[in-house]
Amino acid sequence: MTDGHTLAVLLDEELLTLTRIAGMLRRRNLPMRSIAVGPTGTPGCSRLTLMLQTDAAAADQVARQIQNVVGVRAAAAFPSKDGIARELALVKVRADHARYGELLDAALLYKATIVDESDDAVILEVSGSEAFVLSFLRAIERFELLDVARSGAVALERRAAGNGTTLSSEIVP
Repeated sequence: MTDGHTLAVLLDEELLTLTRIAGMLRRRNLPMRSIAVGPTGTPGCSRLTLMLQTDAAAADQVARQIQNVVGVRAAAAFPSKDGIARELALVKVRADHARYGELLDAALLYKATIVDESDDAVILEVSGSEAFVLSFLRAIERFELLDVARSGAVALERRAAGNGTTLSSEIVP
């Protein structure tokens, strides 16, 4: 098994297109670490990012198969090490007044932002690589985690537009 590959897909903002891709991925039974969907800079176009734990040949084959799905504008696979991936996490922690300063120190160390506070809980937001988010979660485990929501990784290839598999040229008008 390799380090993993990222599959980036530009697709029409139609639920049917996403459903077709999900069905195809389910049938292939690929080992996925993360999946994320969100809007792009182009109206009517979404970006699907899949973090796959597979080799280059399988990732390229999946990209070619996804490219043939109706509603897909472009699909490309690249080694995860050749891209930049970031993940967002919202973490609800019990807010013990006696240890509040310690919680703030941990949040400051990881550049986490407090997005909500109540009498008994604090919600923190942190973003970074998957390893960074996991490290943050381990660092604040001692504060009684109440809930964790992670976005899944979004990624962009490092190469400039026009160098092969990148989708940037597909997005910019």
